[in-house]
Amino acid sequence: MYYKVLSIGVILFALWSCTGSNNNEAYQQQQVAVPAQEEQVQAAPVDSTAQAPADPRTDAAQGLPGAITSFLKQHFPNSSIVGAETDLEHGGVEYDVYLSDGTQVDFDANNKWEKVESMKGVPDFFVPDAISSYVKGNYQNIAITKINKEYHGYDVELANGLDLSFDRSGRFLGMDD
Repeated sequence: MYYKVLSIGVILFALWSCTGSNNNEAYQQQQVAVPAQEEQVQAAPVDSTAQAPADPRTDAAQGLPGAITSFLKQHFPNSSIVGAETDLEHGGVEYDVYLSDGTQVDFDANNKWEKVESMKGVPDFFVPDAISSYVKGNYQNIAITKINKEYHGYDVELANGLDLSFDRSGRFLGMDD
């Protein structure tokens, strides 16, 4: 009887060990896969004799729509794409793209930017003139570190931690909590 219980215990431990490592491998693959959606273009088979591409954007940008990679090359010419995630939202695929300078740009299902976040400051291109003027006039020398397009307009976060809300025309609405 003792040996039967011991045998069952060993078998259960072996099964548990295998299951635990498989889950860990699946977790690691999920975290490493960039991007991991069926709707995306799959990478070509790896040719072990081929040399690495000269442009570091090539590998991380694979699977991203051409409109997004073109947009990023135009507005972030000195940065490369280091990662991307996909989300199935609102009936389409949305992309969160990470750049080598620490910037994150999120795109909606129509490949239009909806959020830009950078500790160095959001590039002026993304900030409507009215919002830029308001921030410069009321918060001198404080950078905009995040801008998010919302239904009501824009949410802006400053380097000092303040969250500001603006309507679609750039009129200040108030501070968020």
